[in-house]
Parts: sequence; structure tokens; C-alpha cells
Amino acid sequence: MKPRLSLKKRITLTYILLAVAVAGAFSLVTYISVKVIEEQVIDARLAKMANRLIEFHQKGHMPDAPPDVRFLIDEAIPTELRALSAGIHELPISDRHVHALLRDHDASRYAVVQEVEELEHTELVILLSLAIGFVFSVLLAGILGVLSARSTIAPVAALADAVSRNAGPTELPSLRAHDEIGVLARAFAKRTDELQQILHRERLFTGDVSHELRTPLTVILGAAEVLASQLSGQPAQYTTAERIRRVVDETAQRVSALLLLSRGPESLDAPRTALNPIIESEMERCRPLLRDKEVECRLEWSEQVSTLVRPELAGIVIGNLLRNACRHTEQGLVCVELAAGSLVIEDTGTGIPENVRERLFERFVHGDDRPAHEGAGLGLSIVKRVADHIGWDIHLEIPQGGGTRFVLSFPSVPSVEPS
Repeated sequence: MKPRLSLKKRITLTYILLAVAVAGAFSLVTYISVKVIEEQVIDARLAKMANRLIEFHQKGHMPDAPPDVRFLIDEAIPTELRALSAGIHELPISDRHVHALLRDHDASRYAVVQEVEELEHTELVILLSLAIGFVFSVLLAGILGVLSARSTIAPVAALADAVSRNAGPTELPSLRAHDEIGVLARAFAKRTDELQQILHRERLFTGDVSHELRTPLTVILGAAEVLASQLSGQPAQYTTAERIRRVVDETAQRVSALLLLSRGPESLDAPRTALNPIIESEMERCRPLLRDKEVECRLEWSEQVSTLVRPELAGIVIGNLLRNACRHTEQGLVCVELAAGSLVIEDTGTGIPENVRERLFERFVHGDDRPAHEGAGLGLSIVKRVADHIGWDIHLEIPQGGGTRFVLSFPSVPSVEPS
């Protein structure tokens, strides 16, 4: 697709096209007028002059023609004119351009010949003047178009620059202007103010959520740990208590991660983080989902892989993808392949219907189109949001044998060797 012209170029081009249209129409009308005048005035003058000269000749007098006109009779008429029919003709005679009127009267043929060299020269001067005026008009229109475009675009460019710098609503230029730029600036200012208020309320909300949830989660986690230690001799009750402890611990980590997600990427520190232990931890958390299933969960890696990322955010991405793979795989394999700069999570599950693949990372879109599918359809949209937040790339591939394959790409950094 060809890029569209900028607004400045379009304004300049409009001026030039307008000048071409107006100057061209004026030049055409002028040229036609000159031709009409030439034909009507000269031809009418020749006709009147011919009538007067022939009348004098019929009375037996040899009239005197004007200096630029020749009155010729019969044999005196040049050969070039004798073969022509009666009427007015325009032709060259002896390297001179002439208008000739031929008329037959009684037994004689008369010719009134007028040289038009001066008229042709005048016509050439007029046409040259029209051409120069046309070119000058187009150049002048181009200059005026550039100047007008600059003066018109300057406030728009200043407004765009202020918006790109996240200037405050009161710092935007042209707020007091009464033209369309002022209307646009005031609309931007109003919208910016609304967005800042929404962002402020969201930050307050996330801070309140952090404060209000961390305390009860800490209490529940502590109680679950105590309960698990007290039930260490009772396997059935101990398993339940340990599950409560693990879920509360995961919830606390997810709350911290989502609070990090509410902050801008530029404000987050990104420590060197090894992904191998995070993947192993998330795989261990997914073990209960594979209970009573003939599914093998396997991790393949040949080296420690590290990247600059907050562990909580990396855990959200990897954990959600792993849980989806385990939930949708009834038999076969869930394979995680880790290499420098890439992480592949592939399963042999039910796969993703073709009609939802294009919208897979949108909110409330399920990877399974069955109505009875559980979940709100937010998992993959959160994965996509976190991946974009930390600068990772994620895309879906469909293996030939069925199932799904998610490929994560990230900037890899050398791991720190233990001393």
C-alpha cells in the first residue's frame, strides 16, 4: 500500500492544482478569443475592403489599396491563388503568411491580399505571455501553498508534539484559539484530563487492593502452614491443608504480579532472572491438573537460560500457558522446550478451533468453542498483555499432528555462573 501524502504536501498540491486549473482556463479562453478576433475582424475588414475596391474598379477607376493590402485582378493574381475557390483563405505566399479573399464578379476574378506577419508576431507574443503567466502562476501557487501549509500545520504539529510529550491539559498549545485548532486542542485537553483522572483512580484502586488483600492472604497462608504441620500424621487431611497453602501462596504471588503489571514498563526494574526454576515450579503446580490422565509433562533444556524480567511476571505467562495445556490435554504429552531466546510449550490436546485463532488473545475469547467450557476467557489475554508489557513476543502455531504450540521469544542474556 502506497503511503499517503502528508497534510502539508496535500495543501501545497491543492494550491498548485487550483492555479493550473484557473490559469489554464484563463489561457485557453484568451487563446480562443485571439483566434476569434483574428478571424472575424480581419475577415470582415477584407470583405468590406473588397466590396469598396471592386466597386471602384467597376466604375473604371484603379483604386489605391492600403499599404499592407494588395488588390489584384485576373492575370495579376499569383498562381497559388488562382486554383483556389472564391472565399477567404489563409496561406503562405513567397515565405509570407497572408489572408486572401477571392471573389468572382462579372467576367473578372479579384483578389484582396493582406499580409499578417505583424499580426502573427503579435499573436506569438500573446501566446508567449500566456505561457509565462501560466508558469509564474503555478510557481507562485506552489510558494503560497508551502507558506500556507506551514502556517496551518505549525499549530497542529505543536499540538501533536505536546500530546506525544504527555503534556498536562493546561500545557497544550492553542487552547484559547477560536478556530478548529483551538477546538481540537480543547478536546485533547478534556480527554487528557479524563484519562489522568482514570489513571489516578486505577492506581489508588490497585494500591488499596494490594493493602487489603495482602493481610488476609498472609493470615490464611500462615494458618494453612500451621494446619499442615499439625496434620502431618494424617495424609488425607494433610493433602488438603497443603493444597490450601499452595493456592494461597500462588494467589499472593499473582496479586503482586498484577500490581506490577499496573505500573509502566519503564518504571519496573528487570533483574537477571533464570527461567529454568520458574518453569519447573510452574510445572510442579500443574501436576494436580494431570492427575488420573495419561499425560506426560516434560521439560527439555540443555542450558540455563536467563533474561531481564521480573520473576512474578514471567511466572504469569509461563503458568497460564502450562495450565491451559494441561487442562486441554487428556492423553499424550505436554512438552516444554527452553532454549536461549525462546520458549516453546506444545501439547497433544484438543487444539484450537480455526474460527477463534484470529481472536485468541482477546478478552473473553475461549480457546475452546464448546459452550460448557469453564473459565472467563481471560487467561490468554492476560498472557498477551504481560508479554507485551515485558517485551516478549508470543504467537500460536498449529502442529501437523494436532494440539497447540505456543512460541515465546525474548531477549536472552548470559547466565551468571555460580562462584
